[in-house]
Amino acid sequence: MCVRTPVVLRALALLLVGACRHEPPLLPGAYAPDSPPGVGSLVRLTFNAGADVSPAWLPDGSGFLYTRERMDRFDRDRCLALLPAQGGSIRREICERTPAADDSVNAFSSPALGAGGRLAYVRASAPLDVGRPLAPRYHELVVGTLAHPGEAAVLRVVPYAGPSGRQHQEISHLCWLADSVLLYVGQKVDYVAPCGTCPRDTLPTGLEIVRLDYRGAVPLLIMLPGSDQASSVAVVDPDTIYFTVNGDSRVFSLALSTDAVATVHDFSGGIARDVQVAGRKMVAVVGGAVSFTADPGTSPIQRDRGGALVLVDRITGAETLLAAPGFMFRHPALAPAGTHVVAEVVTGSATDLWLVAVP
Repeated sequence: MCVRTPVVLRALALLLVGACRHEPPLLPGAYAPDSPPGVGSLVRLTFNAGADVSPAWLPDGSGFLYTRERMDRFDRDRCLALLPAQGGSIRREICERTPAADDSVNAFSSPALGAGGRLAYVRASAPLDVGRPLAPRYHELVVGTLAHPGEAAVLRVVPYAGPSGRQHQEISHLCWLADSVLLYVGQKVDYVAPCGTCPRDTLPTGLEIVRLDYRGAVPLLIMLPGSDQASSVAVVDPDTIYFTVNGDSRVFSLALSTDAVATVHDFSGGIARDVQVAGRKMVAVVGGAVSFTADPGTSPIQRDRGGALVLVDRITGAETLLAAPGFMFRHPALAPAGTHVVAEVVTGSATDLWLVAVP
């Protein structure tokens, strides 16, 4: 026979009261994360099963736009998404929303953000009536505002004959030089199958740097001197740009007022591309899984699956590797303050964005 003491009875009573207690229900609201899942000098920002590419910082450094492949949609549209500077939840998404576009693949890419909320980007579309399209049917360089990105003016229909007479089939490394003046790399695109039964790879290769001035009634295109086979471009100041060239380990400067070209830095570790500048800091992708070759029946092609992310002090020329060996970066975007880089990292069939601290 058990005898329940007053102490035991009181304990049982407290347990019963606790068992009947209910937490208040969750209230409606946003519960998305406000920071990336990790801290330190190297943090993964996106976890898309598709492609997250082409990051570009807001002028004030508060966040960045990038192109996000919508794997949750049958057409797998590519939209522009806005993330805070340190990552977290998407604050805004810019997509082709018209119902008539649901039967097409629509892609917004290569965003460039300028003063006063200006936004330039490349938009392309191709119908799905014959399966997954390889090349776009409609392709344009447009300019508008971040507040109203859909109300954009067409500056150039792609493809077109570039200033050198070569056909430009794509536009990359889009950036603002001045009000109503853009710079970019005009590219050719080859569709090459690695084997007889393999699907074709889409391989863009830089041809030249273009200055597009749309202050007049008709946009004016000028090929910048010394930029043949350019692979990337970055604005240093209103009179100076840096650029890289296919198959070359050097970064070059061009003085726009004098057309003088000079070597800024030579990376001994391999082919340099994707140059970015902020203050005395310069970053570039160097070496790695990159090659520059002439395939039979085509003009030269630069294949790029990523490389090392290297920081250069523009005053001393000192180089610093920004991540452990093995990370394969592409298309880095250096924050205006020079404190962080957002860059693509290829992992299998997916491409995600990572945040890298800059010392």
